[in-house]
Amino acid sequence: MAIWFDIDPKSGTPIFKQVIEQVKRAIATGMLLPDEQLPTVRELAEEHSLNPNTIAKAYQNLELLGVVYTRPGPRGGTFVAGEAAAGVREEELQRYQEEIRRLVRYGHSLGLDRGELDRRFQQALGHWYKEHPLPAPASIEVPVNRPARKLYPTAE
Repeated sequence: MAIWFDIDPKSGTPIFKQVIEQVKRAIATGMLLPDEQLPTVRELAEEHSLNPNTIAKAYQNLELLGVVYTRPGPRGGTFVAGEAAAGVREEELQRYQEEIRRLVRYGHSLGLDRGELDRRFQQALGHWYKEHPLPAPASIEVPVNRPARKLYPTAE
């Protein structure tokens, strides 16, 4: 099912916005591929004990943004728009860059010089990757009948 959804009703962020952001992040990281089907509204609502209208609202917003498309009928559902993947990834990278700028401004306002900012960033980075290492590319198994996913984007 949709194990990659992590909905937090207590976060202060509306649930439909959490769904939107998590779908976009799953696309940006390659967890969801172009033309891949998203969980149905009913599946997601039941799995997370949410109102189906909330999920439907998120999916409708994603469709308006051009991130997903819907297909009616017995083989229908909500699918990742093929052309959306690159744009969504770029949008997520821009958000990441803005977060870095915000942290740099905050550190600067505390009187930290460039060397101290860099030292603290490198320390946090080291701790994070020590506790959360990325899997080695050779250890990734691709399921049968499923296209390989690019987990480590390369400049082409």
